[in-house]
Amino acid sequence: MNKALIALTLLGGLSGCGLISTQGVYEEIRAQERAKAVGSGTAPGTPLPTYDQYQKERSVLSPEPR
Repeated sequence: MNKALIALTLLGGLSGCGLISTQGVYEEIRAQERAKAVGSGTAPGTPLPTYDQYQKERSVLSPEPR
């Protein structure tokens, strides 16, 4: 009984790892860059493009199918 409960808990925890997407990671990086620009007092540099623009640029640079 105890081993089954531990196994179910581990499987439940691992299933949450699949919720992290590349878009989520990219958007978090954009948010961190914006936050750094706000607190620094300097004018922000070129902002990162949206995820859709980023994917479009990547597909042009690497025409290999994914």
